[in-house]
Amino acid sequence: MIDPATRRSINEAEVRRYFNSWDPGWRWVLILGLRDMRANLDRLGQLARDEAADDSWIDEGAQHCEDLFALLSFLRDPVAFARRMGSYAAGKVVAFKDTLKVDTDAAIAKRFCLPLAEVLAAELSGASDPEAAIAATHDGYARLGALVRRVVDFYETYEFFHVQYKHGLKLPFRPFGGPPRGDTIAERKTNVVGPLFALSNEALSKLLKRPPSQQAIMFTDPGPDARAHLAELVENRDLLRIQMAGPPVDLNEVAELSRSVARLLRIAAANRVALGELDGDGRQIFQLPGVEIRETLNITIEPSAPIALKDLG
Repeated sequence: MIDPATRRSINEAEVRRYFNSWDPGWRWVLILGLRDMRANLDRLGQLARDEAADDSWIDEGAQHCEDLFALLSFLRDPVAFARRMGSYAAGKVVAFKDTLKVDTDAAIAKRFCLPLAEVLAAELSGASDPEAAIAATHDGYARLGALVRRVVDFYETYEFFHVQYKHGLKLPFRPFGGPPRGDTIAERKTNVVGPLFALSNEALSKLLKRPPSQQAIMFTDPGPDARAHLAELVENRDLLRIQMAGPPVDLNEVAELSRSVARLLRIAAANRVALGELDGDGRQIFQLPGVEIRETLNITIEPSAPIALKDLG
């Protein structure tokens, strides 16, 4: 039987081993590659030259959000990080977004392995400009909360389409019948913006519980036989309809969102590894998002004893 202290020690070693070999930006790079492919359709070759509309990038963007939800759900586990990292339930990860959605800034910061802002403020009282350092820390906590909520909002908007593109059987590549017209094909080749469509027979009562961005639907004429029994067929989920993702999706916005997710993943990893240890100069450094998208705010303190996982409560 492994005693609790030894188990926690093993867990800490596994956390560090994982993050030493991990790249939180790989999915964002994949999205950039998909955007380049979509923006340069000629590279797809003869097979898909005229009608290519590969929108798997939106699936990757949503999956990137799930990566963040998963990591935050078990990042602070003191004994079972490896077990939960190696096998987590997708349904629980998706449901975790509902918790993040209502979390306060302080609760989100805690999930990112940050101590209370007041704890850091006390440690920063000896800084050269403590007032500015403390204000920047509070701003960073608010910015972190806002970024996480933006990720949740993006995921909720595209969750349904993420599932459909992942499985593929309910994708109407010709939602209005027949191949796209020549002018439509020509227009698609000029940008990385386009609509998302999927087939759905979901109960209307369930549909209305989704965010407004997932409630855009379109019925096609089911024919005279079905028309006479439309209400019954819809209630029994015997008719397929076209569901749309609200406004057209801009791949540039997806890439920007994915960059933000990669940024949050890096911050979460850095803060987790920082817990319980001082560097060679007796410092402990926590990270927050800076004002600019590429900017990281390092909060450097010199505590008498390092802030550890158990101190987060």
